[in-house]
Amino acid sequence: MFAVIFLAGLIAPEIVLSASDDCPLNCTCKDNLVKCHGCNSVPQQFGNFSVIEILDLSHNNLTSLTKNDFEKFINLQKLYLNENKISDIENGTFSSLVHLSVLNLSCNSLSTIKEGVFCNLKSLSILYMKRNSIENLSLDVFHNVPKLQYISLAENGLYGFDACTFQIRSLRILVLDNNSLSSIPSNIFNCTPNLHTIRLNLNRITHISDYTFSNLPNISSVSLDYNRITHLEIYSFEVRHDDPNSLMECQIQRFTIVGNQLTEVPQALDDLVYVDHLDISGNSITRIETQVFYRLQKLRYLRISEMPLLNYIAPFAFGGLDLRDLHMTRNPKLRKLPENLLQSMNNLRTVIISNNALQSVPKNLCKWHMLMDMMMNDNDFICGCGVHWLQTYSGWGTPQTRQHAENLKCHKPGNSENVLIKDFDFDHLGCTYTSVVHKSRVLVGLTAATLVLLTVCVILFMYRNRKRIIFRYRQFKYRRHTDSAYTIEHKYMYSDLSTNGDVHGDVPTTKDKDNLLT
Repeated sequence: MFAVIFLAGLIAPEIVLSASDDCPLNCTCKDNLVKCHGCNSVPQQFGNFSVIEILDLSHNNLTSLTKNDFEKFINLQKLYLNENKISDIENGTFSSLVHLSVLNLSCNSLSTIKEGVFCNLKSLSILYMKRNSIENLSLDVFHNVPKLQYISLAENGLYGFDACTFQIRSLRILVLDNNSLSSIPSNIFNCTPNLHTIRLNLNRITHISDYTFSNLPNISSVSLDYNRITHLEIYSFEVRHDDPNSLMECQIQRFTIVGNQLTEVPQALDDLVYVDHLDISGNSITRIETQVFYRLQKLRYLRISEMPLLNYIAPFAFGGLDLRDLHMTRNPKLRKLPENLLQSMNNLRTVIISNNALQSVPKNLCKWHMLMDMMMNDNDFICGCGVHWLQTYSGWGTPQTRQHAENLKCHKPGNSENVLIKDFDFDHLGCTYTSVVHKSRVLVGLTAATLVLLTVCVILFMYRNRKRIIFRYRQFKYRRHTDSAYTIEHKYMYSDLSTNGDVHGDVPTTKDKDNLLT
């Protein structure tokens, strides 16, 4: 008898139950995974619920969920209910799923989420609810979900929420794309101190108020693409300090505001001192003025594309920047780039300036030999001296940039037919004048600098020796005065008229001399 029990003890550990035991006919069960199809309700015909960790009920015909549907799935970790027709979820439906970490309710017919639906989901970290019909969220909808880090509410009809709807200190990523939000109340972030990514693309936001992101000390990524934003208040990214001596700055590293209605580069961007990725494309900006990005010392990626009205970039527009990637494409009114615009950027590796209306490109625009990638095709290059250098330049840094340069085309003035720049005959244009003019300008500049330097030296010399110069001047003035007096005395010595009225006096008296000297 003892031997039988001993053998049973050896064999028992090798008996492993799986979800495939007593798997329903409309489900596929493998190890700890169950996937069902064609269901109108949650299947309950499993022999062992405890081994099921992943339950995929997506693409079925579920219309509602009750608190009895999942009470036996005590070890469930991932639950997929997306692509159903669920319109109602009873309170307590998920209360037994204490190990659930991923819940997908996307693409259903939910119009509201009752308070307490997610209560007791103490392990939930990822929640998908995109593409429903949710218009508003109540205060306690996410109450008692302590580990929730990711929420997607994209493609709903959300137009607002209560002040502390997202009362989740653990929340790190919030996706609110494609809703009906018209503003971003700053108090909605009061209870999300660890939020680092927020996506608000495709809403109806018209402006960003002061201190909107002030309560997000760890925010690193903000996307506001394709809204109706016309301006950002100057303190939009300002961090409000309780301590007046605090030096805390906004921590945003990635900021995009593509496809809005900005007419100028917002001054509020000055507070994004940690941003390294900035995209302001698709706005109604007409000019990029001098040093508008000068405070963004950490900026490495800048995209200024698809600007239908952009026609001017100031010579020092990017002053102070050391970019790695610059994308400036599809700006149909941009005809010219200033010389030396990118010349000071020693880490520049990618320059994309294709599909603009550029008629030429300055040879000294940037350090071309350092680029790993370069594109400037599909512009309006005119076959003139402004592109002649592209035919003769041999300093391209990679085979890719060299090949691209060889495929660039230009057209003659008044002729829309394009020809390869490398094959065009520039000799008859006399383009050598460019270097002569450049040398002349350098010579004039050096001459002017020399004159200024000499003038400064003379002024400094006179200032340092001013006492001696004044003394010498007074000596000179005195001697001149003395010489004048002697001349007058000599003249009257032979005069027939003396100063005392004596017509026959030949020699002036002492009084006469004194009168002359005074």
